[in-house]
Amino acid sequence: MDRSNPSSDSAIKGNGGKRSLLSKGKQSLSKVIYQAARFGGYRSQERKGNPDMKVDDRNDLEFTGVEMRHIQKAEKPMALVDLPDISEPSLLLTEITRTALYASMPALVQGRKWLLLYSTWRHGISLSSLYRRSMLWPGPSLLVVGDRKGAVFGALVEAPLRPTNKKYQGTNDTFVFTTTPGNPVIFRPTGANRYFTLCSTDFLAVGGGGHFALYLDSDLLSGSSSFSETYGNPCLAHSKDFEVKEVELWGFVIHALLLLI
Repeated sequence: MDRSNPSSDSAIKGNGGKRSLLSKGKQSLSKVIYQAARFGGYRSQERKGNPDMKVDDRNDLEFTGVEMRHIQKAEKPMALVDLPDISEPSLLLTEITRTALYASMPALVQGRKWLLLYSTWRHGISLSSLYRRSMLWPGPSLLVVGDRKGAVFGALVEAPLRPTNKKYQGTNDTFVFTTTPGNPVIFRPTGANRYFTLCSTDFLAVGGGGHFALYLDSDLLSGSSSFSETYGNPCLAHSKDFEVKEVELWGFVIHALLLLI
């Protein structure tokens, strides 16, 4: 090659520039193909449900919320739960509500028979009678209230319910619930305080921190419900103040000991 020939130098530089552009073009094309294959792999694994593959955490959170709400409304999965026997029919609890509540109960009461400890229609409208009959079976008990607008709500409390007037009782296993959205919704303790259940000769209250989640007057004819810091719940009834239609208290009894009560 004649290095003194300027046209040869120009040709070499031109060919070198073309090869450089061609090489860059190939690299760019390779990157595009790689990115497309990589993205396609992510999408493929996402569709297969690979638990280690997350494309967008925000989308995952939003989908989880939708899925949770869907499951909460579904009735068929609930029907698969093997419910324990109940001592007698409830005037307030449907099978769907009872199934949802049972699934949220502590392991201690799983498999135990539901025993009606107290009801206004059977034992009279009396808070003192409710307290007295709560002593029949100590442990977690389900307080159920129905108002005259059709709402059913209540709380899992710790029996026996003793009127101490100023001292709260209960544990972190307690919760409050409502059926006003159409399906049972359960609110567990937030950890803000330990104001679970307050028993007085003048009233029965559940939750606290400014307002009670559930409050019943001593005559069991009226009550109220508001947001409580204890459970982070909204109003459990259709309105803040309500008229009571029925009250029931259910205990969970080992079958072998049922005859002793």
